[in-house]
Amino acid sequence: MNALLLDDEQPVLESLKGKLGLFCPEVTVVAQCNTVDEALNVLTHESIDILFLDVNLNGESGFDLIEKWSGDDLPSLIFTTAFDEFAVQAIKHAALDYLLKPIDAEELVKAVRKAGQKVSRDLQDVVSEAVKGAPKKLVIPTTEGMHVLNVKDIVRCESSSNYTTFYLADKSYVLASKTMKEYEILLRPAGFERVHKSHLVNLEMISRYISADGGYVLLKEGSTVPVSNRKKEILVSHLKRL
Repeated sequence: MNALLLDDEQPVLESLKGKLGLFCPEVTVVAQCNTVDEALNVLTHESIDILFLDVNLNGESGFDLIEKWSGDDLPSLIFTTAFDEFAVQAIKHAALDYLLKPIDAEELVKAVRKAGQKVSRDLQDVVSEAVKGAPKKLVIPTTEGMHVLNVKDIVRCESSSNYTTFYLADKSYVLASKTMKEYEILLRPAGFERVHKSHLVNLEMISRYISADGGYVLLKEGSTVPVSNRKKEILVSHLKRL
């Protein structure tokens, strides 16, 4: 698992990195950041599974990062602080765990195990959904009426506000008057994966995954779709099973 450490005290960062290396060899520290903006930049460009963040930063709060984040779901959040009165607030911000400084090695190992179990559950959920009964046709309401699409002919879907555009193998498209979230639920069992907050793709239509330029997939009809950092691991796992 990849970890990002956020704290405004460099000795604290070095101590946490050392304890992770000693007691949690399954964790790779990708970056150590002193400010919220630095951490947001790393989250945008790297695939992070665990985010260790201090509650009290220099003029900032670890909670500020959560408020500023505009991408896909954040990784597992493990708050670190010398003050236990922030525990309730951390829980409200969906913290996976809350560690008091100085960080106890045993508590650190427990927190990392929780994060590992969460990653495992996420992958299992994706696999189990993929093997359920999948629809063969989809009825799409549009401003013109109703379109009946063969699911195997759908290359990808792209969201725009409350609308979803379906791009088909013959390079035609259909604009649906519903959000993509509704179609994601229907299409995931048919082998579709949301690789980005605005893009749902048919895994069978992917010809290549390119890691350059932030990561994107090349589809068989020639279009490209960006892949968010949080979706890279799941996508690669899917592609290995094709």
